[in-house]
Formats: sequence, C-alpha cells, structure tokens
Amino acid sequence: MATEPEPPGPEDAEPEEPKPEQPAFPPPEPEQPGFPPPGPPAGSPEPGLSTGAGIGIGVGIGCGAHVIALLLLLATLVVGGALSPSPLGLIWPFVLVALVAIVMLFWKKTRGVAIGMLIVGAAAWIIVLGPCLGMLTI
Repeated sequence: MATEPEPPGPEDAEPEEPKPEQPAFPPPEPEQPGFPPPGPPAGSPEPGLSTGAGIGIGVGIGCGAHVIALLLLLATLVVGGALSPSPLGLIWPFVLVALVAIVMLFWKKTRGVAIGMLIVGAAAWIIVLGPCLGMLTI
C-alpha cells in the first residue's frame, strides 16, 4: 500500500512571482518640472561654528595679530630710526591687520572671525594707538 503524496497546501505553496508585464514595485512618480526638491527642515542647525564662537576666536586672533603688529612697529622704528618715519609709516602694521579683517568680511565662513578681529582693532585704536599717535604728533 503505497501512500500517495498529498498535494501542497496553501502554507507550503511558494509565493507567485510577478508576471513579466507587471512590475514588482510601482514606478516612482515623475517630479513636476519647475519645482526644486525639498530641502532640510527649517529648524536644522547649519554645520560649522556659530557666529559667537567665531567672534571669540577672532578676538584671540586679533590680539595675537596686534602683538605681531606692535613688533613690526618696533622693527620699523629700529630700521627707520635715522630717517624719522612719519606717523603713517608707523601705523602700517595695524592698518594691515584691519584691511585683512575687512577682506575676511566678504566670506560667510570667516565673517565671525573678522568681526572679532575688528573689535580688537577698534579697542586698540581707542585705548592705545590713538593716544600714542596724538602724543607723537604734538
């Protein structure tokens, strides 16, 4: 008595493959012309440093740049001592630092650092350079 194999039941059946005329997934909807793809959410932070951190870094860089400018001023006095340089010839390093910071304002990435450098430059002129230049020209 040979037993006949049972026909496969619904749980044993293999899933049907899609027919060639039916795609496995529906095609993506075509984008409407003239509309840009959606961007990031409105509240997402931008990568990089904040403006406040850039200003703090700029203050430090500005202090260092003005120390270097002071050394260049002293070097100008030593080299041009016999020629008695004019007040404009003495302040060229400080003007150079300010010009570099002004140029840095044009790029968004360096704008915070430039603002910090200009803050230090303004404070240096008010506290030190202005009165010293006034005493030299009297």
